[in-house]
Amino acid sequence: MAESGTRSGDAGRARRGGSALARWVLVALVGIAALAAAPRGRAEHESTNALTFAPVDGSSATEGTGTGEIVYNGGGSEPVSRWTATFRFAGLAPDANHTVVVQGRFGEVGSAEADAFTAVCSFRSSAAGDGGCWDYYLGQERLGVAQLRLGGEAGEPVLQATRAPGGPGAIVSTRNRHSPSPTAPGGGAATPLATPFALP
Repeated sequence: MAESGTRSGDAGRARRGGSALARWVLVALVGIAALAAAPRGRAEHESTNALTFAPVDGSSATEGTGTGEIVYNGGGSEPVSRWTATFRFAGLAPDANHTVVVQGRFGEVGSAEADAFTAVCSFRSSAAGDGGCWDYYLGQERLGVAQLRLGGEAGEPVLQATRAPGGPGAIVSTRNRHSPSPTAPGGGAATPLATPFALP
């Protein structure tokens, strides 16, 4: 009988231990669900971004012009958000390689990556000095400055589009169907290069 009582006591302790583990798992799952449902700060660039390029100071393409569109297509958290980018330019050096770069595609705020320029696409201008390129890519942490550079990623900047007042160039964002919902005031922090949408 004593042996049977011991087995019964062990089973009771096992049930209580299993019950405690189940409660702990349930609490953890509820916490994860709450975090997932909590509103996050949304960067302005998670939208359709219209870019207008203008010559930078000292540009070798003083007559250069350009337009572009960088479109947020949804996806998960960085670095796997999905983007489509298209660009068209005119007034460039003829028969020359050019590269479109964006500042801060990757990296945490304040990191070297957040200040770095990364290539998006490249092309060779025509004899008339025009051309363009496009790409579909993953990862765009922020979008405050885009440049057209002569040559490769580290080449001379000739045209620029920026959110900064006074330019050169401009970046204007319009929400699209993939844009996350706006957060309530104070509901999230924005990066220095992309600010949250204002609520109507």
